[in-house]
Amino acid sequence: MATWYSIELDDGEAAKTLQKIMNAFMPKYIGSGRPLGMAIFTSHNKETKITTAYFSPQAASLAMQFGADSCESDFADVELSLLVGDENSIDYLFPEAEER
Repeated sequence: MATWYSIELDDGEAAKTLQKIMNAFMPKYIGSGRPLGMAIFTSHNKETKITTAYFSPQAASLAMQFGADSCESDFADVELSLLVGDENSIDYLFPEAEER
């Protein structure tokens, strides 16, 4: 199984950093031919005020650019939102999600 990466951002830095991530993502995404497996998702914890950005394995170089660390790839109990990438990447990266 390929490695996912994540980075945690507090509310004070999340918006600015996520914008930088989106800006850096698009040229890499387009240059790679817009692969379905290349996407970034976010999850926000209201209690801790932490937003976590999850980089798919095909976005690993971008993850490393922003200092993300490898993470678990079991997102069964995590509410994810697509930050950047193709909407169809959700079905591609999480084929088991429809079963739940």
